[in-house]
Amino acid sequence: MRTDLNLLRVLLAVYETGNVTAAAKRLGMSQPAASAALARLRHSLGDPLFIRSGNLMEATPRAQGIIERTREVIEIIDRDILSGPSFDPTTSEHEFVFCLSEVGEVVFLPALFERLRHVAPKARVRTVSLAPEALVESLHEGRVDAVLGYFPDLTTPNIYQQRLFSHDLTCLIRLDHPLAGERLSLEDFSRLEHLQVRDGSRRQEMFEAHLSKAGIRRNIVLQTSHYMSVPSIIERSDLIVVLPRTVANLYTHHLNVRMIEPPMEIPRYDLKQYWHARFHEAPRGVWLRRLIMELFNS
Repeated sequence: MRTDLNLLRVLLAVYETGNVTAAAKRLGMSQPAASAALARLRHSLGDPLFIRSGNLMEATPRAQGIIERTREVIEIIDRDILSGPSFDPTTSEHEFVFCLSEVGEVVFLPALFERLRHVAPKARVRTVSLAPEALVESLHEGRVDAVLGYFPDLTTPNIYQQRLFSHDLTCLIRLDHPLAGERLSLEDFSRLEHLQVRDGSRRQEMFEAHLSKAGIRRNIVLQTSHYMSVPSIIERSDLIVVLPRTVANLYTHHLNVRMIEPPMEIPRYDLKQYWHARFHEAPRGVWLRRLIMELFNS
């Protein structure tokens, strides 16, 4: 026997109100529609279910025998199926996993961790660095909640992206460098010895391609794979380095180095957040993306 589950709502409403008209009003349907639904349920169960007693409908033993189970079924459907999942950051102990580059950790992590600590005090945070192919799989499987930064290779179908803000590059020299002024000449930029950070990012590739297209060559005498040693090297030499402005700002606040603008216009690049379509409607993901947008969108 197959029974429309909506008919059970009519059964419960009539039982609790004692009246078909009142039951119809509670369910937002017409009285004839409620009466027709009750008739179909009586036919399906082979029992009158309710007998009129004065102005009220009195339940038969069959109706009384199934009413509690009916109430449980409807509560489960409404609570666990129709209402959908929810996310409460104040009680969540979820470990938020972000894929960030080395520069991304400088740009995003301090403010992001501070905000998460405030609104989701029981949550934990972890960052990872992954190759593009591993990153797509991790997003698909839910092992990474969000990717933040400059990841132009993340163009796989089902990977969503949202721009946060634009970023640019600047130069860094030691505080008492012989060069004066706030902007380098093209001659000085080409003549000076350079420290180059080759961190494997597409941002660095973009900059190198821009220089090549403009026919500009640098005198690179030192290469490194990380930004960690950059300020110590710069403040002890006459080298110059090109790096993201956010990182340069951080160094100038604490060390004997200063920013100086490059001689050419360097294209800005967009920093974005990325996530997988599988989790587009997931309450935790929706909440997290909104928080990230509030923090960094400009």
